[in-house]
Amino acid sequence: MGTTLSSVHIYSNETPLELGFAFRSFSPNWQTCIDDFSERDPEYPFRVAKHVSKEISEPILYFSEFDSEMIELCVFLQGKIVARFSDDEFVSNKKIYDIPALFGYEDGHKRQLSSILGCSDTELKIQLLEEFFGVCLEFVPELLDELESLCRERGEEIYQCYREEEKRITGKAAPFELKKIKECSGKLFYDYFGRMQRDIKPHCFLMGYTDINDTNKSLIPVRFVGNGFETISLEEFRKGRQKERFSDGHLFEKDYYPLNKVIFKDACPEEFRSKMIVLPGGYYPYGFTDDGLLIIEADRKICIMDHTMRIIARLSIKGNIADIFGDYLLTTTGDSFCGYCYDPKAKIYIYKIINKKKI
Repeated sequence: MGTTLSSVHIYSNETPLELGFAFRSFSPNWQTCIDDFSERDPEYPFRVAKHVSKEISEPILYFSEFDSEMIELCVFLQGKIVARFSDDEFVSNKKIYDIPALFGYEDGHKRQLSSILGCSDTELKIQLLEEFFGVCLEFVPELLDELESLCRERGEEIYQCYREEEKRITGKAAPFELKKIKECSGKLFYDYFGRMQRDIKPHCFLMGYTDINDTNKSLIPVRFVGNGFETISLEEFRKGRQKERFSDGHLFEKDYYPLNKVIFKDACPEEFRSKMIVLPGGYYPYGFTDDGLLIIEADRKICIMDHTMRIIARLSIKGNIADIFGDYLLTTTGDSFCGYCYDPKAKIYIYKIINKKKI
């Protein structure tokens, strides 16, 4: 597992007294709560931030990180959340672009914050946020023995390096692009409801909708063939099933603790076999293109990595990857594979990966 923690900070030069919690300053203009939250209910530091904000007039910044994959920022004033950002798609963001002004920035920094929050690499995103706010967000009491490691100052050094890298691998400068070739309403499932086995038939799904009164008639067995689907019989759908993609380790051997380490197996293209990489939090290897390039999923984006282990493109997608077929991506929205209920907003997308150098 990755890092899970929460921290509470006051945007002030003065150390508050008689709040019932201990604060110390490690960075200019900030006071950090040094109480140990590790053995507390996960909601406890959130309640601390809310309580402290009722007692003082300065903005309170609450930060949480879950398993090195998901972060949340909340700004409190007078006991109320006045701004919030979360990577969790089920948590509503609130007045994100009020955040710079609340911490002394001018309007021009809204674009900078937007760029930072769009970063797919959780570890790098936290570094960028620490530089933006000028405070150590990943505080734990053990760091009190190394006070120099807790000091942060505002700046743009990390941010400018990040922007230069983004220009190289995204947008018009990227050597690849995605072309959306199909969009339809509905969901995808690996099997009929109630089945407990964790297996799949490669490239095959049940497509459609259902509700609590459905008898499965609305679900159609299909095979993903790259540029679309072909209907198959139920008998064919049931034959040749195998262990679920990520449980049998056909392509990758993964070790998430202490590092997000990936070892490539013999079924991978020759250039990758037996090699090992460590991916940032929130990055998941998924498969290979026809040219032997690795596709990595990262928070509604894909990264394309060449055999030198260098990311050469980062492209935005809608939904999450469901399958790869050569140079085609199948993605879904609306909790496919998890919720069998009807969702009028659920979509299925097919993208083609275009190599600009071959055009």
